[in-house]
Amino acid sequence: MADLKERLLPLKPQSAINLRGTTSQASASGRQPFQGLDLSGLKKRGQGLRSWIRVDTSGTSQVIEVDKFTMMRRCDLPARDLRLLDPLFVYPSTILGREKAIVVNLEQIRCIITADEVLLLNSLDSYVLQYVVELQRRLTSGVGEVWQPEGPELNRRSCRNFDNVYGSPSPDYLPFEFRALEVALESACTFLDSQ
Repeated sequence: MADLKERLLPLKPQSAINLRGTTSQASASGRQPFQGLDLSGLKKRGQGLRSWIRVDTSGTSQVIEVDKFTMMRRCDLPARDLRLLDPLFVYPSTILGREKAIVVNLEQIRCIITADEVLLLNSLDSYVLQYVVELQRRLTSGVGEVWQPEGPELNRRSCRNFDNVYGSPSPDYLPFEFRALEVALESACTFLDSQ
């Protein structure tokens, strides 16, 4: 009878035979593990490396490859926030303020802004590249170019108040996170205007 069974059933791959031999005991819960399956070629979801563009506070950019879980630990974000950045899914425009990061999903600009860096999914989209170039230009050129108040009296008064509070002569100084967010909002508006 065993000979007839072996002749009629197809041959099993060697990896399946090895897997069955090593996992034939039941687990602690009493359930049998996967038997007869070749698991060597399977890939866990979310384990792949993704290419990101990193722009730091000095305006230098580099391309890094990081997996999802490293990015979650690096920015202290839950997985659901990273799903907003996935280009395969369509979500409404969103800006999420988290404890250590700002998650931005504005039309073509999908990024994570922290106190030290901006992390964008690497893309060949022209709006993403324009965002990187504009952010670098603003970070390297200084802060005073963004907004200038009207009138000499208003300018003197706001500079004096700002000097007293922050010790900086520029009335429009913004932290890195807000400058990066401002450029993202401007890029999204440019994209919508062009459409």
